[in-house]
Amino acid sequence: MSKSMELILKNEIFAELDIEYPEDHDTRLLDQGIDSAGFIKLIVLMESKFNISIPDEDLLFENFSTPGLILNYLTEKTL
Repeated sequence: MSKSMELILKNEIFAELDIEYPEDHDTRLLDQGIDSAGFIKLIVLMESKFNISIPDEDLLFENFSTPGLILNYLTEKTL
Protein backbone atom coordinates (compact mmCIF):
# COMPACT_ATOMS: atom_id res chain seq x y z
CA MET A 1 0.00 0.00 0.00
CA SER A 2 1.33 3.37 -0.91
CA LYS A 3 1.16 6.27 1.53
CA SER A 4 0.00 8.59 -1.24
CA MET A 5 -2.90 6.23 -1.98
CA GLU A 6 -3.96 6.35 1.65
CA LEU A 7 -3.67 10.15 1.71
CA ILE A 8 -5.95 10.45 -1.33
CA LEU A 9 -8.43 8.06 0.28
CA LYS A 10 -8.34 9.98 3.56
CA ASN A 11 -8.01 13.62 2.47
CA GLU A 12 -10.04 13.56 -0.72
CA ILE A 13 -12.47 10.65 -0.86
CA PHE A 14 -13.44 10.34 2.80
CA ALA A 15 -13.49 14.13 3.13
CA GLU A 16 -15.89 14.38 0.19
CA LEU A 17 -18.05 11.65 1.72
CA ASP A 18 -17.98 13.63 4.98
CA ILE A 19 -16.85 10.52 6.86
CA GLU A 20 -14.03 10.56 9.39
CA TYR A 21 -11.12 8.38 8.28
CA PRO A 22 -10.55 5.85 11.08
CA GLU A 23 -7.08 5.18 12.48
CA ASP A 24 -7.89 1.46 12.60
CA HIS A 25 -8.04 0.09 9.04
CA ASP A 26 -10.43 -2.65 10.22
CA THR A 27 -13.15 -0.19 11.25
CA ARG A 28 -16.35 -0.94 9.37
CA LEU A 29 -17.61 1.90 7.21
CA LEU A 30 -21.15 1.14 8.35
CA ASP A 31 -19.99 2.13 11.83
CA GLN A 32 -18.65 5.37 10.34
CA GLY A 33 -22.09 6.23 8.94
CA ILE A 34 -21.81 5.26 5.27
CA ASP A 35 -25.10 4.23 3.65
CA SER A 36 -25.96 2.78 0.22
CA ALA A 37 -25.80 6.19 -1.49
CA GLY A 38 -22.44 6.82 0.19
CA PHE A 39 -21.19 3.46 -1.02
CA ILE A 40 -22.06 4.34 -4.62
CA LYS A 41 -20.33 7.71 -4.23
CA LEU A 42 -17.29 5.92 -2.74
CA ILE A 43 -17.05 3.70 -5.81
CA VAL A 44 -17.44 6.62 -8.23
CA LEU A 45 -14.80 8.65 -6.38
CA MET A 46 -12.35 5.73 -6.31
CA GLU A 47 -12.77 5.19 -10.04
CA SER A 48 -12.24 8.88 -10.71
CA LYS A 49 -9.35 9.58 -8.32
CA PHE A 50 -7.40 6.41 -9.13
CA ASN A 51 -8.34 6.16 -12.82
CA ILE A 52 -9.65 2.60 -12.48
CA SER A 53 -12.80 0.80 -13.51
CA ILE A 54 -14.43 -1.41 -10.90
CA PRO A 55 -16.27 -4.28 -12.59
CA ASP A 56 -19.85 -5.04 -11.60
CA GLU A 57 -18.88 -8.38 -10.06
CA ASP A 58 -16.65 -6.55 -7.56
CA LEU A 59 -19.40 -4.15 -6.47
CA LEU A 60 -20.15 -5.88 -3.20
CA PHE A 61 -20.11 -3.87 0.00
CA GLU A 62 -18.09 -6.60 1.70
CA ASN A 63 -15.22 -5.89 -0.73
CA PHE A 64 -15.05 -2.26 0.46
CA SER A 65 -16.39 -2.47 4.01
CA THR A 66 -13.22 -1.21 5.73
CA PRO A 67 -10.40 1.18 4.81
CA GLY A 68 -7.99 -1.78 4.86
CA LEU A 69 -10.05 -3.69 2.31
CA ILE A 70 -10.34 -0.59 0.14
CA LEU A 71 -6.58 -0.01 0.22
CA ASN A 72 -5.90 -3.67 -0.61
CA TYR A 73 -8.30 -3.49 -3.55
CA LEU A 74 -6.79 -0.26 -4.84
CA THR A 75 -3.27 -1.67 -4.52
CA GLU A 76 -4.23 -4.69 -6.63
CA LYS A 77 -6.00 -2.56 -9.24
CA THR A 78 -3.26 0.05 -9.62
CA LEU A 79 -0.24 -2.28 -9.89
